[in-house]
Amino acid sequence: MTTNTRPSLSLWIQAARPWTLGVAISPVLLGTVIALTEGGIRPFAGLAALFGAIFIQIGTNLANDYFDFKKGADSTSRIGPQRVTQAGLILPQTVRNGFLICFGLAFLLGIYLVYLGGWPIVTIGLISLVLGIIYTGGPFPLAYHGLAELPAFLFFGPIACATTTYVQTGTWNDFAIIAGASAGFFSLALLSINNLRDYQEDRKVGKQTLIAIFGRGFGVFEYSFSILAATLFPLILMFVAGGHSMVGIVSLTVFMALHAIRITHKHKEPKELLAVLKMTAKLQAIFTLIFLISWVL
Repeated sequence: MTTNTRPSLSLWIQAARPWTLGVAISPVLLGTVIALTEGGIRPFAGLAALFGAIFIQIGTNLANDYFDFKKGADSTSRIGPQRVTQAGLILPQTVRNGFLICFGLAFLLGIYLVYLGGWPIVTIGLISLVLGIIYTGGPFPLAYHGLAELPAFLFFGPIACATTTYVQTGTWNDFAIIAGASAGFFSLALLSINNLRDYQEDRKVGKQTLIAIFGRGFGVFEYSFSILAATLFPLILMFVAGGHSMVGIVSLTVFMALHAIRITHKHKEPKELLAVLKMTAKLQAIFTLIFLISWVL
């Protein structure tokens, strides 16, 4: 194991876990397309929200990499994507500096959003940054005590989407909250399949995710419920969003969700669930693209 004192760009990309960025990007895009039809967009506000969300997600990923290593939660027997700190690819203090820089950049972008949106954005932004750290860090890490689901749903779902619409239109929008719920359920689906893959290792190191506490059956249920809710929630918008009834088309992605659920039920080995993880990330990307197109038709 060789620690890289000057990590290459490819190592930083690996550490950032780019396949997870969809959970940050999707609610911002959904909120922006709703703003487009509900009063008009502010391009710079949309970009600030987008890159702020991306930096928070990358910062959270780096913080998880760092804190899980420090707590001994990552081991050589871990099945999931390689963690750069545990593998000795990047020095722990370098990873720590990386997530601090990411959170700092998100904070700077947030200043502009605060200028546009006022104190509600201050509150939401600061809570987002704190959650990014205490997810796996601090004296009471949320992910180690079965408390990760609610903040993952809210801050990568309704809050992110509605806030994006708010900083561009100046009003809180019910459509954005409903659309954001879909993004939040995708976040839960990714979290649950990740925890389902790792729950046996998590038990060994005392990481008490809900699935580590309640077992595989609960994990399969949590994933199934989340992915179905994510794809079907837009059906509500068919009835409440007036001229946007075409958005119901996006719920046809439920057939891809059912395929992912069948694989999750059938396969029990952690390596086999890696395919479901990637499938879920791709499904969210497809869902988001269809939503954007159907909303403006």
